[in-house]
Amino acid sequence: MREFIRRILFILFNRPQNVLARDIPMNTDSRVSAGCLIKSGMMKLAFLTPCLIILLVFICSCSTKAIHPNLKKADMPDLIPVRDLFLNVDSKYGYQISPDGEKMAWLAVKKRRITIHFKRLDSDKVEIIDSHSPRSIQGIAWLPDSRRMLFHQDQQGNENYHVYLVDTQFPDQSPMDLTPFENTRASLFQIIRSDTRHVLITHNQRNKEVFDLYRIDLATHEQTMIARNPGTVSQWITDETGSLRGRIRKNEAAPKTKRWSLEIADSDQQWRPFIRWSLKESVSFKNFTPDDNGMWLLSNRNRDKIALVRLDLTTGEEIVVYEDPIVDLQFVMISHLTRKPILVGSHPNHPHYYFFDRELEADLKQVVKKQPAGFSFQSMDYQERKLPFTVYTDKGLDYLMLDRNTHQKISLGQHWIKPYAHSLSDMQPINFQARDGMTLYGYLTLPKGTHGQKLPMVLFVHGGPWDRDYWGLNEPVQFLANRGYAVLQVNYRGSAGYGRTYMEAAIGEFAGKMHDDLIDGVNWTIDRGIADPSRIGIFGGSYGGYATLVGLTFTPDTFACGVDMVGPSNLISLLEAVPDYWKLWMDRFYEYVGNPSDPEDRKIMEAKSPIFRVDNIKKPLLIAQGGNDPRVKQIESDQMVAALRKAGKEVEYLLAPDEGHGFRFWKNRLRFYRKTEDFLAKHLGGRSNGFDYYQIGLLIY
Repeated sequence: MREFIRRILFILFNRPQNVLARDIPMNTDSRVSAGCLIKSGMMKLAFLTPCLIILLVFICSCSTKAIHPNLKKADMPDLIPVRDLFLNVDSKYGYQISPDGEKMAWLAVKKRRITIHFKRLDSDKVEIIDSHSPRSIQGIAWLPDSRRMLFHQDQQGNENYHVYLVDTQFPDQSPMDLTPFENTRASLFQIIRSDTRHVLITHNQRNKEVFDLYRIDLATHEQTMIARNPGTVSQWITDETGSLRGRIRKNEAAPKTKRWSLEIADSDQQWRPFIRWSLKESVSFKNFTPDDNGMWLLSNRNRDKIALVRLDLTTGEEIVVYEDPIVDLQFVMISHLTRKPILVGSHPNHPHYYFFDRELEADLKQVVKKQPAGFSFQSMDYQERKLPFTVYTDKGLDYLMLDRNTHQKISLGQHWIKPYAHSLSDMQPINFQARDGMTLYGYLTLPKGTHGQKLPMVLFVHGGPWDRDYWGLNEPVQFLANRGYAVLQVNYRGSAGYGRTYMEAAIGEFAGKMHDDLIDGVNWTIDRGIADPSRIGIFGGSYGGYATLVGLTFTPDTFACGVDMVGPSNLISLLEAVPDYWKLWMDRFYEYVGNPSDPEDRKIMEAKSPIFRVDNIKKPLLIAQGGNDPRVKQIESDQMVAALRKAGKEVEYLLAPDEGHGFRFWKNRLRFYRKTEDFLAKHLGGRSNGFDYYQIGLLIY
């Protein structure tokens, strides 16, 4: 089919200069034949148009109906096209209000690229700043003059982000790269509200292992080093004026129980350790208190859960301001005007919030009336009266702005999936007991229109592993449910958000109890009659990709197929090739996974690596990999695919040379999810939408 379409398009469009013409694998006879057809001019426009229409009708009619018996009888909603799920041209997000409260900027699509859009709030005229790069922009931030903005963008997926400057008065000018350094990762550190000429950034140009702190002059683009990283600093701490006042540093010589320290700069600029904590604890600076004698921290130092604490800089006393009894706090929002907390948020099952600002709580309750629901603030003007925010459920997002002067909400837009809300499925929080008695948490999404019994199922495994699944809109989950699959997400031990005990239960348990948790979740669905045990797939990215490979090698009879995106196949080669700037955090990997330089650890890591168990695989695999992935290098997938093919195992391999850790380019996302839906339909019996006409564009460009 693909070859047929390529040849037809080659003949129709006659574009030898583009990718289509270069990429068609033809034998000599077919090249001559195609060339003769083109040269002769046989195809006139009047004939081309109906031929192309017929071709498109034929292509777009290739959807696949479900063959699983319990889906045949179901009254499921219409299929949502892959293009609308993963490369929707109506995407709009990331709303940022200017400091003066008069302009709004956001990210949206123009010319197949994510670009910056902006407008005055009192006008309907939208202007566009083109980044002139197909790579996605990673956030935008206004400068204090309410005229210029900064944004991040990486190069071909390698995560070496640069910081760019744009001017809304000259939207046609190309963005200015403020950090044009090769093989360097840069980040905007602080916008100083009282200084319109300078910003603070960090980058690792000098030493790839750590990040120095710099001040950049926005007029001359010159940079001045503020603090040189001695090789041990993980976080710099500055106040509202941009003055350096502290740092978080790792002491390799200290015992693991007190290896991290918060250091304060004395008046003579000497660093004084103030508090210490272990490698297993987490302390994150958020702001200084109004009296400047304290710090707001998110910390689990000497406790199980991350809480909001106030650290007294005179006495060293820590006061817990707020903690959730069930889970870690996920974030705190602090006013820049008062330097007091506004609200904190956590995610036990559904989102949960505690407000320190009761007026804001009352305003939001008038807006967010439907429950369960979550929200997140995108930005605030400098007077903190206009607040763009997002309200979300498991079926969509609304982008709004709250005007605190009038207590009114203003609609900014909706997530593009909103028109499909009636076709989306409910995401239900679940919990169950692991085989060792530990309570585990997760989410279950059943395909709409089914009876929820004996269904084909996909175990969808999150990455990290120090991350977690959340309740809310999840496009891949809704994609799978729309195709007819029950979707199980398990926050296995080691997942973040449930406290230190929950996370530390994963130490040494790669391909051990962490995988047992996933299997226990699968068995939980089987015992309740939800999943058809003969039609269960496993799918994940990064650690989730590793879990997929573990699933098919360590428990080969459990799964009917697997989809692995950028998953490690060999724990040894994975940790021997991590980015240089991961150095400060490698102790965590060595504790949880093992240290390749230790002979005993190396044996254990080899025993837990799927590459050495290829012969156990019984079911087919789809593997996807980015060629520029800095975290899980291409060799991880290459060596797995080579071993599978050598052993005569069934494997499909999608390699995207222009991608990194996950697929961002639309052409690659479309290819991946189209392959995935066909792959799962073949092996699990769900539906596939078939050839998407956007794929024609992928053949041309």
